[in-house]
Amino acid sequence: MSSAARKKSALAITATALIALAAPLATGTTASAASVSTWDKVAQCEASGNWQINTGNGYYGGLQISMSTWRAFGGTQYATYPHQATKQQQILTGEKILAGQGQGAWPSCGAAAGLGADHADPYPTAPSYPNPSSLPAGTLVKSPNGPEVKVMISGAGIPVAASDVAPDHYDLSKIVLIDNAAFNGLPSAPPAGTVVHDQAGGNARYVVVDGAALQIGAADWTAAGYNIRPDMGVPTAWLQGAAQRTVSNGRVVMNQTGADNNRYVMVNGTALHISAAEWTANGYDQRSLMGVPGSWLASAVSQQIENGTIVKDASGQDPTVFVMAGGTAVSLTYADFTGLGYDKRPLESVPGEWLTAAKAKTAPADHTMLLSPGSNTVWEVVAGKKRAMTADEFGAGKRSFDDVVSVPAAFTNALPTV
Repeated sequence: MSSAARKKSALAITATALIALAAPLATGTTASAASVSTWDKVAQCEASGNWQINTGNGYYGGLQISMSTWRAFGGTQYATYPHQATKQQQILTGEKILAGQGQGAWPSCGAAAGLGADHADPYPTAPSYPNPSSLPAGTLVKSPNGPEVKVMISGAGIPVAASDVAPDHYDLSKIVLIDNAAFNGLPSAPPAGTVVHDQAGGNARYVVVDGAALQIGAADWTAAGYNIRPDMGVPTAWLQGAAQRTVSNGRVVMNQTGADNNRYVMVNGTALHISAAEWTANGYDQRSLMGVPGSWLASAVSQQIENGTIVKDASGQDPTVFVMAGGTAVSLTYADFTGLGYDKRPLESVPGEWLTAAKAKTAPADHTMLLSPGSNTVWEVVAGKKRAMTADEFGAGKRSFDDVVSVPAAFTNALPTV
């Protein structure tokens, strides 16, 4: 308050302060709240923005509150003197004064700052949101800060696409708001081993491993015990994407039925057999072992490892690096490794016995396409030999240059020409 006006109104303020504590006045010129920015303007006008000011004039702090007013409006719950309280505590007390006296409690500065026109709550109470982990499976949730909706499945928040709402019968009127940080922190896939199906319907069942949905064959459903696990409906769009994902590289898997004692390590979607000798020697026994459907595993075992995958012996005994081309492990010199750009790709560790078998193959599988430095010719492997391809074999609806594997010239030259 300006000092002249303050002296005139000091007694009136103190008297009505006591009344306001019991029954706050409600008049057309009284505001009951104001934003922090507006209170900052008052403090700038009253005390040059210094919330800890004490000049000895009988008024204290950023809002220049007298001791009698400070006591009357409960400010002493925070500090003995106004200037000893925090900015927030002074504003909270100022809110009570404003409710009881209106902006006239600061005759010049209140009006200048617009206290009477600002009705914002300076410190709104944060809404209380439920813990998402306490919500039942199938609950739709969203953050108050965005439009994205997720459905709770085994502690994970699975995104619900707009295309899922109608076919999956999601009722958007029953969305539960949860804290923004909790919403964004939800795992994007159910825990490994969760059995799921398309919420829109269908008989297919899947088990989730590393965010990938592995289809469960009819023979595995009961034999592997999947039939006794909770069967969770998930959004159609998410399931379609998860069915295309691969289990994480390095994940050790086995047939869930237990009828097959073999163990495998996943590399780029292919299950590579781990021999008994390597199980402990290469530390595979220290990794988490995950049971998977037998039919899915059989397919992953038979699948040729992705062309262009860079591998080395997991034992570390052989430092040689190889590139996979049509199921054949082609050795690379250091010059090849860097010159062909393979040093930019992940280097995957694979079981030594599997790698030995892959190295022993004399030629890549049929239709593998090869290209070597120093030549523009792309070769197609046919029955262990190479055939020069023509430019018109590539293009839309034909072969793709993206599928060509770069290999050392020595390897290509060793293949007989058709």
